[in-house]
Amino acid sequence: MRRGLPLALALWLAGTGTLPDLATAAAQEPGVLVEGVVAVVGDTAILWTELQESMIEAQAQGVQVPQEPQALRLFLEGALDQKVNEVVVYINAQRAGITVSDRDVSEMVDERLAQIRRNFPTEAAFQQALLARGTTSAEFRIQITHRTRVELVSQQFLQQEFSQITPVPVSEAEIRQVFEEQRRALGPRPATVDLKQVLITPHPSEEAELEARERAEQALSRLRAGEDFALIAREYSDDLATRERGGDLGWIRQGQLLPAFEDFLFQMRPGQVSGLVETEIGYHIIKLERVRGAERLARHVLFRLEVTEADSEATRLLAEEVATALRGGADIDSLINAHGDPSEESALTAYPQDRLPANYQNALAGAAARDIVGPFLLASATGGSGKWVVAQISGLRPAGEWTLDDVRETYRQQIQRDKTLQKIIGDLRAATYIETRLDEFPLPAPR
Repeated sequence: MRRGLPLALALWLAGTGTLPDLATAAAQEPGVLVEGVVAVVGDTAILWTELQESMIEAQAQGVQVPQEPQALRLFLEGALDQKVNEVVVYINAQRAGITVSDRDVSEMVDERLAQIRRNFPTEAAFQQALLARGTTSAEFRIQITHRTRVELVSQQFLQQEFSQITPVPVSEAEIRQVFEEQRRALGPRPATVDLKQVLITPHPSEEAELEARERAEQALSRLRAGEDFALIAREYSDDLATRERGGDLGWIRQGQLLPAFEDFLFQMRPGQVSGLVETEIGYHIIKLERVRGAERLARHVLFRLEVTEADSEATRLLAEEVATALRGGADIDSLINAHGDPSEESALTAYPQDRLPANYQNALAGAAARDIVGPFLLASATGGSGKWVVAQISGLRPAGEWTLDDVRETYRQQIQRDKTLQKIIGDLRAATYIETRLDEFPLPAPR
């Protein structure tokens, strides 16, 4: 599960909050401490300043903090209640012995710090913002590290609780109520398509594969003999974008490169050179230079498997045969198994037509359910030869308004999860000592 940046910390640093200065107002009252305890949960204190931070985070998510005292008091009560929930979950997670690895925490902290830094034009500007807030890089990292650990531990604990509790039932009336409340915000429902497809990938000849592998083995032998990786990349690599840089790929995160390449790279140790790694575009030799949290600094040498015009033409002819077979009544699942690229999706269900590549949209223009479309060429995302597509349409739905049937199951799951979470937290709160002291803290005068 992907987790976002702690927005309160980001805004605290950037100084973009417009929250009423509650701490200052409290400090002006005799006997009230800025760092006063606003609630006690178990043996954990929640500070007044922590509540302010939660409110800044709410603002970052678009919540309007009221200025009128009575409305602000109600808002604070809700914010404190949410803060109490967070602490209740965390202290119960600790009691349950939930832990997370330092590595997982460190990787996420690195990612979040990098995301915050990208909000500043220069490193100097980032450091100046820290200085203006009276903190250092090390202190800021400690804050983010603590919040990240709390978040990961709490998430793991809640996942465990969800797996052990009977889901709370959801009524049709509840689903309908949520649908009516959110109906206007849903916007128009896009036109969708249901189809199955045979995507046929051109393959290089055996001679081309043998030639690429021989070159790769030769380069690998030289690397193992101690020659410089960057020099080998400049001499051998078929990756024109990185060859002159000695194969330098820069800092890489998962999801940016070919899956087979990343699967190998993210298992390597710094300084390690791989053997031959095969992907859909050829053979690679990879060197991992450095690790920085969730990022990897790497080089590679690519030995591309060249697909000739003859190979592409043979693939087109095969696609014509597949289309003819389908129109003659052949079973598409059998054709997918026999000729389809296993790395590609063979079925699309209720897929928005406006999110399809242009070639698909052109092929579907004027088509009807049960039609066979194609073959048509789908351009390669990696710059190589494209794939040929033959598709069988099972359903087309025009754009229109959302109906309850469209979203019933999605809403049911959403409501059930929310109600189950409320039950889990309610049970935890009932078994935990909780004392709130919000009434002891004065609000600022209306402005």
